Amino acid sequence: MQMFDKNGDGRLDLSDLARLEGAGLLWGGSSVEERRRDFEKIFVHYDVSGTGELEGPEVDGFVKDMMELVKPSLSGLELDVFRKLLLNHCDLNNDGKIQKNELALCLGIKL
Repeated sequence: MQMFDKNGDGRLDLSDLARLEGAGLLWGGSSVEERRRDFEKIFVHYDVSGTGELEGPEVDGFVKDMMELVKPSLSGLELDVFRKLLLNHCDLNNDGKIQKNELALCLGIKL
């Protein structure tokens, strides 16, 4: 894992995962079961509270890491805009949280 952990924090963030994907090591050519396992690991990473849903700062962390793949430094305003976009797209029951099944659906992962 250390060779993929660019910032050395002991965890793989989305930019680390994107490099793995770009190298075909994450979802490229993976079986459905492998994709499901990878998704579970990613979700658990962001679901710090262990509730099975991303809310508040957990959503912010997910959005920030995801967007830093294309824009390295986000302003607070940009983070708010992208959070709202993600919630509009993925929060199917409009409760202000993203449940695991909602995120899986958004990412095309069958649970």
